Amino acid sequence: MKAMRKVIMAILKVLTAVFVLTAPIYWFNLDTKIVKAIEKPMMKHYDEMKRDNRL
Repeated sequence: MKAMRKVIMAILKVLTAVFVLTAPIYWFNLDTKIVKAIEKPMMKHYDEMKRDNRL
């Protein structure tokens, strides 16, 4: 019974940690801000790539 309790507590701790880490990302819309920050360098990289066929 104690082993089962330890497993449940470990799962709850992991879920709490995941929530604590992801809640600010959602709340402050950080995923979109990060993508916006790396969009310009990535577009420059893809624009400079050689292509086999023309569009």
